[in-house]
Amino acid sequence: MKHFISTVVCLVILSCVITCQKSTNNNKPVPLCTTCSVAVVAHKTDSTGLYYFLPTAFTPNGDGKNDVYRVIYASLNAAASSLTIWSASGDGVYTGDLTQSWDGKDLSGNKCPAGLYNVSAKLITTSGQTITACTCVTVLQFTGNCIYTGGITYYFSDQVVPASGFVNPTQEILCP
Repeated sequence: MKHFISTVVCLVILSCVITCQKSTNNNKPVPLCTTCSVAVVAHKTDSTGLYYFLPTAFTPNGDGKNDVYRVIYASLNAAASSLTIWSASGDGVYTGDLTQSWDGKDLSGNKCPAGLYNVSAKLITTSGQTITACTCVTVLQFTGNCIYTGGITYYFSDQVVPASGFVNPTQEILCP
């Protein structure tokens, strides 16, 4: 029995080592978060002027409206902050700082399918504070004459004005 337990412990440790080595041998981004929340991640402006908002959807369909996923922010060090996005299967599809945006393509340049993607944001304030935010973003597709939402309320980057919060309706043509 003692030999059996030792063998099982060895296999578990070996499996962990192989799994970790496998995930670090590729150039895919490693998520900062291990869970994906569908809640809106927003921080209202405080006394320092800090504001950030991570949209819950975008539509990379080339119509000029919400075609890229980007963090809306004020008082963040954009070049020092980072955004990592990965698929539900754990494949990294995007990594960059806040001066960039995700166009809905994976690291190889292929268009990602519609669906839910995990987002990790490591935000650095202008005073040097680090904030980690985790959320999900849904890539929505144009179907017919509108963007199909399935009756879900999504928040797009074009709806947000940092000084006053959600004040604008999206410019996307949505259908339930």
